Order: sequence, then structure tokens, then C-alpha cells
Amino acid sequence: MTSSTPMIFVNLPSADISRARAFYAGLGLTIDERFCDAESLMVRVSDAIHLMILEREKFASFSPRPVAPEGTVGALVCLSQPSRDDVDEFVGRATAHGGRDNDKTQEMGDVMYGRSVSDPDGNVLEVMWMDMARAMPVEDAAV
Repeated sequence: MTSSTPMIFVNLPSADISRARAFYAGLGLTIDERFCDAESLMVRVSDAIHLMILEREKFASFSPRPVAPEGTVGALVCLSQPSRDDVDEFVGRATAHGGRDNDKTQEMGDVMYGRSVSDPDGNVLEVMWMDMARAMPVEDAAV
């Protein structure tokens, strides 16, 4: 299957692929078994967005520089949600399946609401809802 829509594959390191599988499946995300093995887990977020959870050594084999040590953050992955309630539900599922609420909430009135969680490996997932029409009406947006 080919697509004219660009796809993104975000690679994240993991110390325990089985634990990561339980966490991401617990979020309600789909595991694409075609691309999974003892060192890799492919998580489908949408048709265009996938997370590749890789055992740390395998992750390092793809990187031209040293991998951030465990306990540090190398990237923040932000996933949008359809509503404020969905943001809170996502955080609830994350903490119920071994993730940690990072106690970081961002609010901009009725325009944006976001929270932050870490997966069991410490990878940070920002979860947000935004009303794009209120954030910047189309007629005001730069072309």
C-alpha cells in the first residue's frame, strides 16, 4: 500500500519490550505484529503516525550519536486528542498501565488543554486537545 500522505515513525528506546507492549496496548493503541519481535514493537497511533519502541541496544544501532542515558529525556512526543475529556482519559489509561503522570498541565482557556505522562521507560508523551479555529481563525493564518 502506498500513500501520498507522509507517515511518521517515532523511535523510542525501551529497556523492556514486554512491559512497553502492555503499556501501549493498555492505552488502546494497536500493535502491528508484522513489525514486532523480541527487540521491537510497532505501535499504530493513526494511519500516518507510528511509534517504534526499540530495545535500547537496537535503538542505538540506528543513531549516529550516543543515546540519551536512562532517566533523561531526549524528545517529547505530543499526541492530539479529540477533546479535553479524552486527554484526561488517556492519562488515566497511561497511569493504570504503568505510566506516570508528570503533573504538568497546560491550559489556555477554551483553546488548548494538555497534560504530560511518561511511559514505563520514561519516554514523555504530551497529550493535548486544541480548538484550532479558536487558536487561529483560518482567515488570520499565514499562507
